[in-house]
Amino acid sequence: MFVGVSCGGELWGLETFAEVERLGFDGLFTGEHLLFHRPVWDAVTMSTAMACATERIVIGPAAVITPLRHPTVLAKELCGVDRISGGRLVVALGTGGDNPKEFAAAGVPFERRGRRTTEALEILRLYFSGERFSYRGELFELEDVWLDPPPARSGGPPLWVAGRREAARRRAARLADGFLPYMYTAERCTRAFAELRADAEAVGRELPPDFAWGAYVYLAAGEGREEARRRGDEHLAWRYAEPRFLGDLAGKYVVAGAPEECAEGLARFREAGCTHLVLYLVRREGEEPLEALQLVARDVLAILRRA
Repeated sequence: MFVGVSCGGELWGLETFAEVERLGFDGLFTGEHLLFHRPVWDAVTMSTAMACATERIVIGPAAVITPLRHPTVLAKELCGVDRISGGRLVVALGTGGDNPKEFAAAGVPFERRGRRTTEALEILRLYFSGERFSYRGELFELEDVWLDPPPARSGGPPLWVAGRREAARRRAARLADGFLPYMYTAERCTRAFAELRADAEAVGRELPPDFAWGAYVYLAAGEGREEARRRGDEHLAWRYAEPRFLGDLAGKYVVAGAPEECAEGLARFREAGCTHLVLYLVRREGEEPLEALQLVARDVLAILRRA
């Protein structure tokens, strides 16, 4: 199983990014926001830094807020990162929505973010094909356009759909190379994957054998389960400015506890059908990213991979 880690839009520094590769993680990812209640870098800048700091592992956004950029601009930016990385880019495309204010700031209608994401995914595919093309959509019209230089790989980087709602799942079934839900339990992944297969069958699509069945998982490792779970819930309440993570959602969306307990929790996602995990490490107060990465690589991943 592929296990990557996300910095969550936080600049850890090039040396720490390089250490992610040396520690044996399979990928290094970032989120993004334009405006938010906490500091967050944009995904293209951060992915470029990750590409420069590493040599072998997958890098990319998980996820880029797709509707905030015109798809032509996004294609050009992503192609540049793909070439800089030597063809190691994977792109998870999300619709955003956590902060409507950033849509207003970018001049993008919040209520059309789903349609913009769908059309952007279609347009990225066409740009990454290496051919000239024209496109007529509800929102975007392109006439005789192309991408030069092209991506490092024929067909461009894999495109995953990130999200947790039915529309994202259906978009992945129709158009994507993978699905990366977040705020899903292992049990919910099992149901969603079955639904996605049915969605694909309904539109006559045969999913490729290497389709990425993913999950973005919050991981709080290094102490007793209750204390670690509390730390995870407090982080989510702060991260999303959502007090429900300290109420009716407490304990639901964080894999937490001692390394053995964390490995067991991640193994449940594998048993649910996940082929790809992207972990966000919820650190203890004062803990540096490198310390958390070393703990998880040494203890949690070692147990998970032996199993």
